[in-house]
Amino acid sequence: METHTFREELSLILEHTSLLAPRQTLIGLAGGEILGMARCYLSDGSRFIDRNDPVNAVASFAYAAGWLDAGTYLGIFTSNPLCRNLLSKKRSIPGDYTDHLTEKTYRYQRLLNSALSSSEPGSEKGIRWYEGGENVIMVAAAYLAGGGMFIQTGQYEDALCCFSYGHGWLDTGIRVGLIRITGNRDVFAI
Repeated sequence: METHTFREELSLILEHTSLLAPRQTLIGLAGGEILGMARCYLSDGSRFIDRNDPVNAVASFAYAAGWLDAGTYLGIFTSNPLCRNLLSKKRSIPGDYTDHLTEKTYRYQRLLNSALSSSEPGSEKGIRWYEGGENVIMVAAAYLAGGGMFIQTGQYEDALCCFSYGHGWLDTGIRVGLIRITGNRDVFAI
């Protein structure tokens, strides 16, 4: 997707996203944090566009989309899914950014891989929260695998989006307590 269009759609969706739980409840507080993170990364991505850094802009927008879609999956708020907007119909990162894009894509692949190997469901087996944690980890793992396939075909922009988006899911799962960190804490936004 074209970077400016992704920003506009993300902004519009954030404007119309509503918490389903009262703000003072644990779920409402978690939802406020998730929305805060999504807004923060929307803002970061916008600054990257202004600084003519489309690589970091795309990564920021995809990460924000992961937070929002994970929060919607968890039933914390209503929102339109953004994952359908991740993949490029046309390249939005010009060719003169190839080295930066390639380096960042491989770095984010390693980060997501490390985060997945440092995560496990945060509850006891057989409890719905455990299943929710498994599902969040499964989504992140699917985006890690999908990004790897995009690398094999030279679609680095789509790979970077997959890795950033999947990491957003993991960080959301940790923030709401569905996932606990079992290894490297430095690869999470906590």
